[in-house]
Amino acid sequence: MKARTRNWTGSIFLVGLLTIGLIATAQTPVTNPPQQPPAQTTPPPQNPPNAQQRPTNPDDPRYKLAVSVELVNVVATVLDEGGKYMEGLRDDDFKIFEDGQEQKLAFFSHDLRVPISVGVLLDNSGSMKHKLQQALQTVREIALALSPQDEVFVISFNSDVDIRQKFTSNIQDVQKSLRDIKAGGETSAYDAIGLGLQEMKLAKHTKKILIMVTDGFDTKSKINATQVEDLLKRSEVLVYAIGIDDDENDPYVLRREKYHIYHYMLGKLTGLSGGRTYRMFTGRTFALQTVAQLLLDELHQQYTLSYYPTAGREGNPWRQVEVKVGRAGSQIRYKTGYFLSTPGNNQ
Repeated sequence: MKARTRNWTGSIFLVGLLTIGLIATAQTPVTNPPQQPPAQTTPPPQNPPNAQQRPTNPDDPRYKLAVSVELVNVVATVLDEGGKYMEGLRDDDFKIFEDGQEQKLAFFSHDLRVPISVGVLLDNSGSMKHKLQQALQTVREIALALSPQDEVFVISFNSDVDIRQKFTSNIQDVQKSLRDIKAGGETSAYDAIGLGLQEMKLAKHTKKILIMVTDGFDTKSKINATQVEDLLKRSEVLVYAIGIDDDENDPYVLRREKYHIYHYMLGKLTGLSGGRTYRMFTGRTFALQTVAQLLLDELHQQYTLSYYPTAGREGNPWRQVEVKVGRAGSQIRYKTGYFLSTPGNNQ
């Protein structure tokens, strides 16, 4: 699956961070619906009468990204031209299509504070030798920016993949897990994602995010690109990447072999899930606390669009989804498709 984005020229990191050299290089669950679809774009009868009202339970099954029988839920993130999260949109600002056919919204919500389950994938391969401290501090700040309702695990990867910390809401546990990490070996990025997706099966929140902090591309994994892409297509997890790149303007970097992030790999992985890639540079000063806070502010927010597909369930099990926003300059991210559920297979 390939995520569609609109005019990725901006990033939330442009807010107050134009000088830090950060270049910014959506999830769809499903529930068990009522037997008959509603005739208008309002919540099912058991839901509050106001379609714009935020559900009281963030883990409400309406957030579940998959397909059960009919109801399809699409989680979307919308940014403005400056890369700032766009609030205040209503249901009539959105249009949603499945396999090119426009669908009628049955439910709409905008939640400003969704609790999240986060998995951090930290690259400590040999090429990270001069970047590891920057990467570690980035992870520390991300952990500090989490709310008490959130949870996080930490995985490190080089030639091997290790779970440093299983799911926890205790930030001190996260900080301890980052001690004594050294750079060396090759890069098992795909294996790290595979293990991260397995660990996400223990998540207690519906919104799940993997954040990969790395400087390169896979060189050692047991699974290949096609296999990890299929895993992401079938998962409910968004993947974000923070790519730490060598700065060619840094005199120190010029004295050693330069190592640049592989934009295609990171862009493909994040795009498949509805996430995105950010780029940082060694040798530059970064307001990492602000960076982490801006990232988490975005991840905690979401628009949820639900519809009953008008097309039949026969044919190709993969269904392409497209979301459009009727606001000039808006950029929207979402997971651009889903697999039909089959008996005995809960997506």
